[in-house]
Amino acid sequence: MKFDLKLNIRGQLTLQVLLLVGFLFMFFSVSIYFFSKLYLEKRFYKKLQDRAVTTSSLFFDFQANNIDIRKIVETTEKEYLNEEIISIIDIKRNLFVFSTNVKKEEFHRLMLLTIDNTTSVGTSKLGTYKMAYLKIKDNSGDYWVVVTAVDKIGEEALADLKNILIIMSLVALLFIGFLGWYLANKALAPISDIINQLEQIFPKNISKRIIHTNFDDEIGQMAETINKLLQRAENAVFTQKMFVANISHELKNPLTKIFTQIELLEMKYKNFPEFHAQIVSLREDTLKLNNLTSSLLQLANIFSDENAHPLSEIRIDEVVIDAVSEFKKWNPEKTIHIKLENFPEDENALVIFGNVDALKVVFKNLMDNACKFSSNLEAFLEIAFTPKQIAVSIRNEGKPIPLDEISQIFQPFYRSDSTAKGKSGHGVGLAIVKQIIEIHKGRISVKPYQTGNVFEVLFSTLHSTN
Repeated sequence: MKFDLKLNIRGQLTLQVLLLVGFLFMFFSVSIYFFSKLYLEKRFYKKLQDRAVTTSSLFFDFQANNIDIRKIVETTEKEYLNEEIISIIDIKRNLFVFSTNVKKEEFHRLMLLTIDNTTSVGTSKLGTYKMAYLKIKDNSGDYWVVVTAVDKIGEEALADLKNILIIMSLVALLFIGFLGWYLANKALAPISDIINQLEQIFPKNISKRIIHTNFDDEIGQMAETINKLLQRAENAVFTQKMFVANISHELKNPLTKIFTQIELLEMKYKNFPEFHAQIVSLREDTLKLNNLTSSLLQLANIFSDENAHPLSEIRIDEVVIDAVSEFKKWNPEKTIHIKLENFPEDENALVIFGNVDALKVVFKNLMDNACKFSSNLEAFLEIAFTPKQIAVSIRNEGKPIPLDEISQIFQPFYRSDSTAKGKSGHGVGLAIVKQIIEIHKGRISVKPYQTGNVFEVLFSTLHSTN
């Protein structure tokens, strides 16, 4: 199972700070625990060695008897030396000459196996028991003075220190994570501000520029570079607008004159079949060229200037019915069936924010497209209402659009090989439809089914109803 974690820059900076500072904190915590353990062990071994020296002095220097030695041992350092055992062993005879616990003599013999016989002073460890030993040379021979005990106080101190360090580490990691997030937010705040400013720049206000407090730092240099890019984009948009305005005039007038002259020639030579057929063909080609030119100019206008279609409050049902009437007027051979579903009593539920002329273009293009690709030049238009949305769907009976081509049909000049074969058109109408709907903050979707296709357009209403 592959786990792919993708973090934004803020998350990456937070994680880096957390890992770096967290590693350093954990390093110091482990170091504190390790050196504390060494210190406690060293202090405990020192107590054992002092105990061994004291016992050897009492036994060899002051010739104290075993009972007195035991009394002195039992009354001192008992709170620190748990399960303490002190033994003095005659090395030559392998005999215990003194022991505070006779039952543990064999245990001390086992402990002696862990020591270095070449040294006269040292320490050793076996399980939880720690040992300090001295080698004493006396007139009567050589002796081992062995002291063992369990450092319960040191172990408890280490356990408490471990718990404290773990709790502090968890708290520190949470604090470091929060601090890292705060510092990352503060460091990226200028970039977030630039992003917010960029989101407010549209073609209609492309003259707006990024405002930054310091253009000398790296983020300021980025903002300045973006401003230069915006300036070039503004120049390009202005050039495009000028081109569209000029080309509209330069193309429309000659095409209109050509079309008028062709119509005159058609009337003049209608009694000459050999010429009339060619003139009719020329008129149809000119009409197609005129329609294509109008579509291209309209598409260019939409791309370059959102203000070309000012929006206001309109009733969507009235726009749809007007569009159907105009479409039937110019396309009498095509049939549109209208169905209204859940028609609301409140007229406010029919109001959207839009442009009448632009939306007529949308619905007429969709109706024309549905009829053109239907099997009987018919389309079914349905308007459905909900408290928050209005759905206009246009359906036809024909060959369904392949699923892998749906995402491409709204691209300019794209024509499906499976459905558009043998049909007239230039692949511009749906691109215009999509752009106009996006200007209206609406959505368009295509739903192919077994006997045809459904184009559905969704708009949000201005006044929701209960």
